[in-house]
Amino acid sequence: GPPAEIASPPTGDGSPPAKFERKEVWDMKWAADDPNLFAIMEKTRMYIFDELVPEEPIVSSAYLCSFSQLQVRTLSLDQLIRSPEEASKDLVVIVEAKQLKEVRERMESTNLAEAYTLAESKPHKKLFEVLALAALSRLELAVAEKAFVRAADYMGLQFVKRLKLLDDPKKQAAEIATYTSNFDEAEKIYRDLDRRDLALELRESLGDWFKVVQLVQQGSGDDTQLAAAWNHIGDYFHERGKLAKASQYYAQAKNTLALIDCYFKLEEFDSLEKLITVLPEGSPLLLDIGRKLSTVGMANEAVAAFLRSGDANAAIQSCVKQHQWEGAVALADSHAAPNIEKMITQYATHLINGGKQLQAVELYRKASRFKEAARLLSNLGETVGASRANPLRAKKLFVFAALEVERMRKKMLSNNAPEGGTQNVAQTLDSLVQQDQATGGEKWLDSAWKGAEAYHFLLLAQRQLYSGAHMDAMRTALRLREYEKVLPAEEIYSIIALTAFYARFFGQCSQAFMKLEAMPLKEARKAEVSKLALSIFTRHAPQDPSLRRAECPNCSFTVREWDAHCGDCGAHFAACV
Repeated sequence: GPPAEIASPPTGDGSPPAKFERKEVWDMKWAADDPNLFAIMEKTRMYIFDELVPEEPIVSSAYLCSFSQLQVRTLSLDQLIRSPEEASKDLVVIVEAKQLKEVRERMESTNLAEAYTLAESKPHKKLFEVLALAALSRLELAVAEKAFVRAADYMGLQFVKRLKLLDDPKKQAAEIATYTSNFDEAEKIYRDLDRRDLALELRESLGDWFKVVQLVQQGSGDDTQLAAAWNHIGDYFHERGKLAKASQYYAQAKNTLALIDCYFKLEEFDSLEKLITVLPEGSPLLLDIGRKLSTVGMANEAVAAFLRSGDANAAIQSCVKQHQWEGAVALADSHAAPNIEKMITQYATHLINGGKQLQAVELYRKASRFKEAARLLSNLGETVGASRANPLRAKKLFVFAALEVERMRKKMLSNNAPEGGTQNVAQTLDSLVQQDQATGGEKWLDSAWKGAEAYHFLLLAQRQLYSGAHMDAMRTALRLREYEKVLPAEEIYSIIALTAFYARFFGQCSQAFMKLEAMPLKEARKAEVSKLALSIFTRHAPQDPSLRRAECPNCSFTVREWDAHCGDCGAHFAACV
């Protein structure tokens, strides 16, 4: 490369600095802590210059990384590039300046006083730091103190003062080994002195908790120190994401709070559940377990944790969040929490307003509020039935409503029954009175099956009509006369007229048309009905074919096979379905 020109420092007499020139220089580095020192790479040699005076060259092809504290750090970059997969620390080489080498050699060959004198001839902080450490290793505290002063190391000075207070050279040696980070040597010295307590204190101050466990198990400490060590080891593994190992050490340390966190993160919910019975009643940790179990949908286990902690309100809230309304109501009853009914009502209103009626029904069912569930199902059945879009769905809704009423009645009877026995007459009457009060005189609840029966017969009549069973269709349609409060009268008598026409029972057909004409229909609709009746009965006499009649089982009065009631005694004849 081109010649490197470096200006020397200014001279004291004001004359211009001399020029310094070297050829074939391909790398250089100034010392970070001394303006008179720098290093260069010239061909395959490294030179260190002190005030432009070169030291003995060193054969090297490494790149210069840094130069400070009389040490040049180099890197064999060419070798690293050739074999990056074989990178190692050996590629980094530290080269010491001549001053540092001479002081080290003088310390090894003669006494420290001569090495100190040599360092003072050309002082540098690094030289005195090396001298101080060497003096400490030889327990020459006076030399170490002077070296620390020249190195401006206040902490080193304080350390020497503490050493002087120790009366035992072995203790001083142990402290020096600790100061120089030779911890194993320090522990060995303490063991030789039979001061395992000091070795234990050393390892605790270093945070070497694995060694602490070993020392405590060898009889150097107590159970409190051992538990603290287990806990710190658990923290060590927890910080590194090894939760399974962390949980083992937390269990040994009996750190239940950390153990709960590990079990939850590991999704070991069975282990978390076992802690509920292990922890004492009223422990605040039970609340933490309850909250964690509630977030993953384990409502029953969360309730057990909350109840053991003594917080019944939290248990109720957990059931509400998981939509376990039946459990919430049971807990509210057993712990006198009056707000649960209000919460259920508010939530159900929210669902209904949002168009989620069936979810509101499920809410009422789980909360054992059968009356509200039946009312809502019945209203849904009426809405669906009025739309005439899906009568089968309307029938199912009415069936479900009736089943909810039956559940309500069954619960009332079972609540009033004596334990292990049956009700007497007075108790049964009292249950019936309570049922009547619960229904509030609402007849739709008392005859909950009416809606289901009405849509059942309506669907059956149409199915029979379209399948060609006209006589059966007429019999079924005539049954619909009992359900005028459920189905529109116009629809009932229209299907009776239609089925009777196809069954050629013109007498029944005529009666149905008479009912239709008597209804407050629109004029256009009335005109259509009258026109149709005229076209039928101008060709057919309004008479029914003769059929074999039956007798009423109560009074022997003659009745027709489709009659729902006896014309004499009023007995009701159940439909055959």
